[in-house]
Amino acid sequence: MDNGVIRPFRAVGFRGGDEVVSSRTYVPGVSWSHLPAELPAHHVLRLLEPAFRDNDPQTAARTAEAWLADGVLGEDPEPAIYASRTVEDGREALGVMALVDLESGRLRPHEDVIAAYAIRQARLAEATRAQWEPITAYTTDAPVAPLLDTVVSRPADHTAHAPGRSDEVWAVSDPSITAALAARLAEQSLVIADGHHRYAAWRTSPERAGRFALTLVLDRPSVSVGPIHRVVSDMDLDEALKGLPLPVVELADADAAEGFVSVGESRCVLTDGRRFLGVDAYECAPRWVEDVFTPHHGLESDAVAYDPDLRGAARAAEEAGGVALLLATPTLATVTRAATSGRLLPHKSSWFRPKPRVGMVMRRWD
Repeated sequence: MDNGVIRPFRAVGFRGGDEVVSSRTYVPGVSWSHLPAELPAHHVLRLLEPAFRDNDPQTAARTAEAWLADGVLGEDPEPAIYASRTVEDGREALGVMALVDLESGRLRPHEDVIAAYAIRQARLAEATRAQWEPITAYTTDAPVAPLLDTVVSRPADHTAHAPGRSDEVWAVSDPSITAALAARLAEQSLVIADGHHRYAAWRTSPERAGRFALTLVLDRPSVSVGPIHRVVSDMDLDEALKGLPLPVVELADADAAEGFVSVGESRCVLTDGRRFLGVDAYECAPRWVEDVFTPHHGLESDAVAYDPDLRGAARAAEEAGGVALLLATPTLATVTRAATSGRLLPHKSSWFRPKPRVGMVMRRWD
């Protein structure tokens, strides 16, 4: 089952049945984590928050050791590859979790990263010697789901439920199945959908074991993609387009803006929350914003906020006296081409569903 590129591992996760697992794990929203001021005593975010709040990552290391010692977290006795099935709003996504060698070149990023975020993730992984949240990737050639038919015919080893969603995990130890899964994953490029900062961080691990990435691999038809919009404070809408020679279409409202950007991935709407101006940049909208709009206005990265919700971004622009750039969604073909060609999209160009339930399958190394 270990072909050098794809490896099994001993999963770490919350133990105690569906109710316990459901209450101690979480599904990330389509936006990045905004952590509450107070967390439940035994919740997976206590292992992740140093990466978001830039706290001492040794806090997470001590927490993990305590939870393993008292049984809050359990570690499987034998290495395995794991089948993972999510059903969300009636849509099923079936894939596998394994370790992917980051030195093999099989995992291919499609967008750039913000260095400070990657550094925080690297500090957390090094301090805890763990990967608490998987990278999510999708296949570019032969699918993995058909290899899992016999696995998912039996009851899952771990389950979690929430309104409109269920998550199931199976440990796969049958040598014939694990060998077939490992071979299928190793023979094709795997495009990273979510987890670019973790990918950038783990590639720098000082330990060889840390350069094997905990990865959930789904088949491409199971993955859906959406846009992430930009908000710039203290900017006048008319000034925003001055000096940028693009035809402008006046749009009636947010509904019209949503329809405009749905037509093609090169479209963008600029709004102050009251007026909506549509433009066609003739290239992928996030690239136009990063390569043309941002340098044209001399904007630093910390001057730009991000929101995956179109109407939320428009409201934020109005409240901040600024401009929101409502972006079209990059197609999966563009995402795949960016990954396989090496011409990356800008950071936070898109969000992907489904997102794995964090805390069900994690990984530590000795």
